[in-house]
Amino acid sequence: MDLDPFWPAGSTTIKRNRRNDQDEPTDGTGGSGSGSEMREQPGRRKPNPPIPIKQDGPVTRLSHSLEIAAGADIMEEVAAFAGRQQRSVCVLSGDGFIANPTLRHIQGRPEAVVTFSGQFQILSMTGLFVVPSPCRPGSVNLTLYVDGGRGQAVGGSVVGKLVAAGPVMQPFAFAALPTIESLLNEPFYWMNNTDELLKNPQELEIGTFQQDAPETSYNFQQDTPETSFNFQQDAPETSSSSTAELDQDNIYQFLLSDKQLMMDECLVFERTLSTLQELIKHAEWWVHKDGVADLLQDASDPVYCAEDLLDSLHYDELLEKSEGNNTIGFSFLEFPKMKEVKGKLDQLIRKMENLDLHGVRQLFMDESVSLEPNLLPAEPKIIGRHKELLELINFLGLPEIIGKRVQGGDHQGMVEGRPDNVSVLPITGTGGVGKTALVHAIFSEKRVRDHFDLLIWICVSDGFDEKKLIKKLIQSAAESEMKSDDLRYLQKILTNGIIRHSRRFLLVIDDVQEDICQEDFHKWKSFLAPLDCAKPGSMVLVTTRFLKVAEHVGTMKHSMLEGLPEGNLWRLFKMHAFGSDNSDINPVLASIGRSIVSRLNGSPLGAQIIGRLLSLKLDPIYWRNILESELWEVVPHQENEGEDKISICSALKLSYQYLPFHLKRCFSFCSMYPRNYEFDAGTLVDCWVAVGLVLPYGSMLALDVGHLYFQQLVNRSLFQKAPTSSGYVMHDLVYDMAQHTSRNECFVIKDRCDLSRIPPSVRHLSVLGNSGLESSDLESLHTYKTLRSIICSSIDSNILTTSVVETWFSDLVNIRMLRFISCQLKELPENVGNLVHLRYLDISACEFDKFPDSFWRLYNLEILDARNCKIQHVPNDIVKLVNLQRVKLKDDLIRHRGCVPRVGNLVFLQEMPYYAVGDEPGRTIHELKNMNHLRGILEISGLCGVTGMEQSTEAVLHKKVYLDTLILSWHESIRPEKHNSSQEMEVLEGLRPSSNIKHLEVKFYMGAGFHPSWLHEDVLSSLASLSISSCPNISTLFGQPSRTDGSSSSSTGSFTGFRSLTKLCITWCKRLTGLDNFLHPEHLPAIKVIRLSNCEDLVSLPTKSLGEFLHLENLEVSHCWSLNWEQGLTLPLSLKVLKLEACGEFSDSALSCLRGLVALTNLDLQFCPSIESICTQIWSSLVSLENLKIVCCQGLNSIGGSESIARIGNVDIRHCPKLKELEQPFFRGCYC
Repeated sequence: MDLDPFWPAGSTTIKRNRRNDQDEPTDGTGGSGSGSEMREQPGRRKPNPPIPIKQDGPVTRLSHSLEIAAGADIMEEVAAFAGRQQRSVCVLSGDGFIANPTLRHIQGRPEAVVTFSGQFQILSMTGLFVVPSPCRPGSVNLTLYVDGGRGQAVGGSVVGKLVAAGPVMQPFAFAALPTIESLLNEPFYWMNNTDELLKNPQELEIGTFQQDAPETSYNFQQDTPETSFNFQQDAPETSSSSTAELDQDNIYQFLLSDKQLMMDECLVFERTLSTLQELIKHAEWWVHKDGVADLLQDASDPVYCAEDLLDSLHYDELLEKSEGNNTIGFSFLEFPKMKEVKGKLDQLIRKMENLDLHGVRQLFMDESVSLEPNLLPAEPKIIGRHKELLELINFLGLPEIIGKRVQGGDHQGMVEGRPDNVSVLPITGTGGVGKTALVHAIFSEKRVRDHFDLLIWICVSDGFDEKKLIKKLIQSAAESEMKSDDLRYLQKILTNGIIRHSRRFLLVIDDVQEDICQEDFHKWKSFLAPLDCAKPGSMVLVTTRFLKVAEHVGTMKHSMLEGLPEGNLWRLFKMHAFGSDNSDINPVLASIGRSIVSRLNGSPLGAQIIGRLLSLKLDPIYWRNILESELWEVVPHQENEGEDKISICSALKLSYQYLPFHLKRCFSFCSMYPRNYEFDAGTLVDCWVAVGLVLPYGSMLALDVGHLYFQQLVNRSLFQKAPTSSGYVMHDLVYDMAQHTSRNECFVIKDRCDLSRIPPSVRHLSVLGNSGLESSDLESLHTYKTLRSIICSSIDSNILTTSVVETWFSDLVNIRMLRFISCQLKELPENVGNLVHLRYLDISACEFDKFPDSFWRLYNLEILDARNCKIQHVPNDIVKLVNLQRVKLKDDLIRHRGCVPRVGNLVFLQEMPYYAVGDEPGRTIHELKNMNHLRGILEISGLCGVTGMEQSTEAVLHKKVYLDTLILSWHESIRPEKHNSSQEMEVLEGLRPSSNIKHLEVKFYMGAGFHPSWLHEDVLSSLASLSISSCPNISTLFGQPSRTDGSSSSSTGSFTGFRSLTKLCITWCKRLTGLDNFLHPEHLPAIKVIRLSNCEDLVSLPTKSLGEFLHLENLEVSHCWSLNWEQGLTLPLSLKVLKLEACGEFSDSALSCLRGLVALTNLDLQFCPSIESICTQIWSSLVSLENLKIVCCQGLNSIGGSESIARIGNVDIRHCPKLKELEQPFFRGCYC
């Protein structure tokens, strides 16, 4: 408990000599200082204003320590010592064991007095022993917390004797107490009830400890001039009834209101933390100022510690709720630490307020999560490099070069001693000048890709290791991972299996560093040697910032890339600042923009990053602030760094400064990955969420907010598309910036030398494979207890052993993200349950078949990736992981998640593609009620077991706003043994989906009608596809019966249709007779696909209206035997696919509808016996036809001759016995 006036500044130890009652000071230092006004203390209510205090004298801040022997009464010993010294004593803490304590619950009821039998370790001890004086009686108060076992803390006011079970060390301080008109000396009560005390001062007696519990009271009497305390215990005869055994129920009742006080303290603690975090946001803007960076670093540890404490409290609540018992754990054990951390937070708040940063308004700092528009073209443009592009393509040896060949033959001269079959062309230039972008443009050229048999891109910005490079080369070319480190073996694989005389390759080695120069370029020569067997004309393009590297690795003279001329740089800047269409530009902005461009010294990367920054707000004040920023001048640099390096660093610093605080943290976090790492956006967002960098925003889930954050960083050019994959990369200089801003929190271990460079307060750590680490090296990481994230990549299981992981799990208990990428752990240790903060666990490469029992206590776990684990079924205990959002298991277990009893406990689960309704407990449709975070697809099967609308509404489907696909399934077959048609119609009515549903499918439904009240556009406004399958009893759709006489209905009824519907599928609806009321262009104006199949009683279609579906591309009608096709059938010109199979009397006259279908690419006619001939004019009008299938058309005798279909690429004609114009079966193209 934080009692500021008595907090020690020094330390002196006094050993208690029981022979002669003498106090023997030992070594120590001391000091004194005056007290200050009492600070505001947190309580149950709103914090009270400070209380004015008059002091009798200075408060002594000299700390001492009493050593109390085993068997002694601690209360008596301390009181006696205070009496001899004639000075009041403030007990600060205690260390040791006590026996059989009797405690009265603070603020408890009179009967809340419990005696605990046995010996207990002291967790905390605070109190005040006031020496009697003429103006006030003596008083004694001691508050004690002990370890109650099983993670529980037991505490209260000491009643009666407190016997030491062993030596007890008791730090204390002397104090001259302040005089307060009305002050209760019980500290905890006073701090939380000041308002009530001040309202009723007449009820209080200064310095008198009044116990309202009848069981125990104290009388203080001064017998001799040498002050002593006489203790007299007035215990009632029934005192034994107040003694309780130490069990969880009693402990829970004993500490129930203490827990509420703890909650109140936590609210104050959270507000303090929030205040500091707001100040940190402001301070980040001025991080380049003297002292600000150091202050931010000082704030880091307390802030993280505060977050951990609050998370521990949250876990404690989850533990109590999940296990359903009276468990009290971390919150009480961590309470003293919380008070200590709050003091540090308060101190930091004062320091930051003294900087007066909060009064400075940072213009245009947008903290929202909205997505800024990206006006850039989808494909990046190369501006101002046309000459260099043609020149470099010329040197690749392409047989035909488009454009004028650039003269300058020096580049083609081969260097002696280099391989003849492989040419090496280095491209050099400063960082950010555009080397990679230029080479990527070459790499992507169609004529270049056509010329080479094998194209490979490898980045080596993290250092040149010939073994790793050959492995990457093999993996890129053969798509197989190599685990061997034997260089000769790797070279042999490369020579014999990948690089052969028959294959010409183009290899790009991007961003080669100076380390390649070591040992006279030995590593480079080892790498290049096996490439000599390649087909002549093979080429290696090398990009590097270092001229020495370019001069030594090339077999051709290097190409030096200079900065862009200011005119071209202005064009590039305009594209990023104003978008592709930048013809109409504000002249004021243009003037400011040109001034900014002049500061960039030709750097394309600088123009791109500053341009994107300025594009966020086309405002002259905003632009001028950036132009006049002092960051253009404050970039530190070494003597050998030129103006171009300074300019690009200034641009990067400005971009970082103007990042919102949430984006700064996400951006800096990325430096925990190695340089040039290819990021998957989804995985990175998961990591951000796991470590607490992304939180929900309003109704948006944290996952969706994280993807917006990522796109914002992409729009600012801090991420770029990877050259040869769908991932994203950071430019080398951008990565340097991220690394600099997180230098004390993020670290990557690449080799053993890095172990000595790990920051002491590291939070996020990556350990790379092939780093030469041993098990003992990995085990030593357990000392970095501040770690929140660990990523292990490709580390052998003989090094990353179970023992190593077990040690980590014992000590690194603040871990929130743990990923074992390509690491095959043999098992998860039992102590994995210690990781109570864990949110993201990736064991995707592991193959163990079970989880330890403690795993199911990871109540904070949100993402579990165990896709290769060999578990045979989804464990039922998975429902204990109440915060689980996504779980990835092997493919055959995907549907099993929905069969786990009580899966409804997982209210935050986002992925459950299948749920099976059952009869047993925990399998009813009610389980879906609170699972409102489900997204993607959800299929609900077994709806036949739901008895009515009252039950079906329990699924609350309309609140599952993140779902886009819903499948409702009643039975397992189209002919169930029993069903209740009216009941199923009621159930359907209760399954109202969310308005965000895009795809709806209903199958194996036995209701006679399909017209729920929610099936209209007002409810399903986003519906894009509707599928009704295997519903044999449906005779009408949407409540409007069709005519049964075969004619089209002209009435459209009250049905308004679905304006967003693009796909309609109706299959195996045997009794459905018509669709005239529904299949109308006014109702389905956006329809693109119509599929009708196995509707045996369907007699009519609105044939005259089909041609009015202006967007219809695919029409398929099959096995609708009763259809009567009307004269005047028309089809829309937009139609691309037409399939007619066993669909009634479709005759030659109806075929006239094919004429003029210029977009038709696929025609499929099967089981159409009424078709006799297809004339040449029809084929000639189908100019786009690519695929033709005619099967089992018994009456067909002519197709206009084989030459009529000669130009159609893919043809399948079979089982047409009357057709003699070609030999059957006739196949061509893909049908062969």
